[in-house]
Order: sequence, then C-alpha cells, then structure tokens
Amino acid sequence: MEPPGLKSSSSKFSRLEQTDRVQLRLQGMQKYRNTSQRLRSLARELEKGEVNVTDLKNSIEQAAAVLEAVYIGETRWLLDSEKELGNIQADSVPLEVRDWLESTFSRRTGVSWRHPQEKPRFRSIVHAVQASIFVERMYRRTSNVSALIFPVAVTEALKDIDQWSFDVFTLQEASGEHSLKFLLYELLNRYDLINHFRIPIPALVSFVEALEVGYSKYKNPYHNLTHAADVTQTTHFLLLHTGITHWLTELEILATVFAAAIHDFEHPGTTNNFQIQSR
Repeated sequence: MEPPGLKSSSSKFSRLEQTDRVQLRLQGMQKYRNTSQRLRSLARELEKGEVNVTDLKNSIEQAAAVLEAVYIGETRWLLDSEKELGNIQADSVPLEVRDWLESTFSRRTGVSWRHPQEKPRFRSIVHAVQASIFVERMYRRTSNVSALIFPVAVTEALKDIDQWSFDVFTLQEASGEHSLKFLLYELLNRYDLINHFRIPIPALVSFVEALEVGYSKYKNPYHNLTHAADVTQTTHFLLLHTGITHWLTELEILATVFAAAIHDFEHPGTTNNFQIQSR
C-alpha cells in the first residue's frame, strides 16, 4: 500500500520536472531564433562590403537554416505536448519561470503595465505560446500547398480521394493528363510528409514530372501514369480505411505511397516471361 502523501509529492515533483523541461526548451527556442536572426543580419552586412564574401555568406546562410530547422523541431515538440502544458497549474510553476515567460512572450516596446493585475496570467501566456506555434505550423503548411497551384477542376476531382469510388480518369482529364503529379502531391501533403521530411517543393514537382515521363515512355495502354495514380489512390484508401496508418511511422507511410507511385515506372508493356525469353 502506498504511504500517505507519497502520491501527491510524486505528482508535484512530476509537474516541477515537466515545467523545467518546458522552460529549457522555450529558452532553447528563443536562443536558436536569436542566433538565426543575428547570422542573417551579419550576412546582410557582409553583402554590403567591398570584399567578395560569397563563400562566407553561404556558410552563414546554411548555419541559419540549420538553426531554424532546430527551432521548428522544438516548436513541434511543444505543440505535441500541449496537453501537458494545459495540465500545468500556475501555483505549481516556480516564480522565476513565470517571470521569464511573462518577460519573454508579453514584452511591449515602450509600454509598461499600469497595474499589477493587468499583467497576463501564466495560463494566458501558455495559450498564447500554443496559438503562435499553431499559426506558424499552419502558415508553413499553407505555404507548401500554395507552391503547386491546383486548378479548380483538379480540386473537384480530388474530393473523393478517400473513397473506393474515386474516378482516376476524371482526374486525368481535369489535370491535363497529369493525374499522378497532383494525386501524389495531395497525398504527401495530407499525410503531412512534405513538412515532416522538409521536402523541397520544386524538387518534388520535378521528380513527379520525371515519373510521368517515364510512365509515358513506351506509350503503354495500361501500365501508364493513369494506372500509377489509380494504384497510389487505392493504396491510400487501404491505408486510411484499415487504420494501418496508426501502426506505421511517417517513413513507412512515405515508403508505401512512394512505392505505389513508382511500381510500374517505364513498364514496356510485356510480361515477365517475355522479358526472360527475349533476354
């Protein structure tokens, strides 16, 4: 039997430990962001000089990109941990942590609080942090989506992408015979794989367009890019409606969708036996 008071003390310790982790991550996020801004500022200053500093500038830009990537990773962790943050009680948070949050996330240039009661509560600051992270995440997602413009007819054709009755021929016609490009892009975005793996949009579009060229190489009447789009959508349907996505990692989902999209690349239209016999 658990001794009296042990459960409450362990719970309090867990909350304090949780708060310490949140504080360290928040401080790390701010540090990464400040460093990134400083590096970019330095790059701009060097660019105005007379000395050729292209190599140095590129190195600084690369360092800034790395720091930003770490910052995005930290904010994603914080967003995924919003339930933990929501359970934190203001009374259990050390005073110095609350002061640091208030000074960091509620700073107003040239404005001082008139009365102590006007200072934001710890709970409201946590919500503000969560909201800003959510907005940033949604902004990144919509930025990626807007990188590939979807015609209205294509958007309409993709409405049934989750259904067994999905009509790939309608998509093929609506997309100007680019059904594989639009369908694969849509699925990678739906599974949030573009953001998760930080896939460059131009590279992705170029890759899928090269896939379509390969599928059209032999003018195969069946194993063509329409068939590839059809199989990819069917694979998505099975992943979605069997619930198997809950048992797969992001990498495994990417591999599954990727394999479906490329499975008949440059298919010559003949059987395996013909390939063997004809060598």
